[in-house]
Amino acid sequence: MDFTKPRNSFLFTLLLILSTITYVVLDDRWGNFGINKTVGNAWDLNFTSITPVLSVLVLLISFLSYGIMWFFDLKLNKTFALFNLAFLIPSVGMMGTGLQFGYSLFALLMLAINIAYGIRTKKYDKKQNLQ
Repeated sequence: MDFTKPRNSFLFTLLLILSTITYVVLDDRWGNFGINKTVGNAWDLNFTSITPVLSVLVLLISFLSYGIMWFFDLKLNKTFALFNLAFLIPSVGMMGTGLQFGYSLFALLMLAINIAYGIRTKKYDKKQNLQ
């Protein structure tokens, strides 16, 4: 796979989103389901911290950013794209641990660097075409 193209990173983050949704739906730590006499079926969410929400938010930001970069045909730095995806995997896989916050922030940092690199190379290519 060529990770200098945003399409591959976009598809990889889509797979991560689908696996995260499957994990959240099948895991019983996220909420309790039961029967309430007054309401009927009841669902209660058990969020004890904000870090799982941050991890999912970083995953969605990465997904949308790679989609926008794919739309505008920006070129990615392969190293930063692989580091971003390498930090996204443990941030999703370690839902509920303290390390998840650090992995999410590093993934967001690598994404920001990659976006800046893509915009810079696009401007440089445009400048070279004008000369």
